[in-house]
Amino acid sequence: MYEHYFDQLSPAIKARLSPPRIPLVRFSGERCWPIGEIDLDFTIREPPLSRTETLDFVVVWSTSQHNILLGRVAMMKMGIIASTLHQLVKFHTPEGIGTLVSTYDREKVIMAIRETRERPGECILETREEALSEGLSEEKISINPLFPEQEVTIGVSLPTKMKKKLRKLLQANFDIFAWEYGDMTGIPRTLSIDGTTFSTEHKLNEYKHLDPIHQKKRNLASERDEAACREVEVLL
Repeated sequence: MYEHYFDQLSPAIKARLSPPRIPLVRFSGERCWPIGEIDLDFTIREPPLSRTETLDFVVVWSTSQHNILLGRVAMMKMGIIASTLHQLVKFHTPEGIGTLVSTYDREKVIMAIRETRERPGECILETREEALSEGLSEEKISINPLFPEQEVTIGVSLPTKMKKKLRKLLQANFDIFAWEYGDMTGIPRTLSIDGTTFSTEHKLNEYKHLDPIHQKKRNLASERDEAACREVEVLL
């Protein structure tokens, strides 16, 4: 079941959505985590030649001209026999054999498919294993239009629709990030716990009657000295 169709269901039915148990594997091996799973009573045709069965639907992020797709397990449960040549399906009912004729419009479907392909997909395009093997487990996005270098890292395997919502949320709240020490203003210098106030500042204990001791310089080996200098540059 596609998300645009799931959104049309009543709130009471949508509340029955449960978390997904397994990822959805596509024909080319890509996997994506669906929105969730839901069981619904599915009825084909109208009485008397109708049939109703409870089917498990997987709700997915994706753009499609379809509302739902029935898999082989669902078709077997419904007793459906499909004929592509005759563009109809037959199914067993307590009152006899029911027939459902397709209203397939070739030109309309072709146009819908073209529109779907022109829009970006809403599902994961790579498996997590492929992304990790190519070093693509994370990607950086710029969230401050005035300073493009201010970037945050998100997971590359998030669905495209979720990425768009996450980017929009981060861009609307980019001012809460501390990009440099000067941005860290208003930090409290005390902490109150159960009515007792504690100082959060650190300082060296100095005693006036004791002279500070200046220790002699300790040299490092050349390799360690170079490594230490590199680390200091990184910290600076």
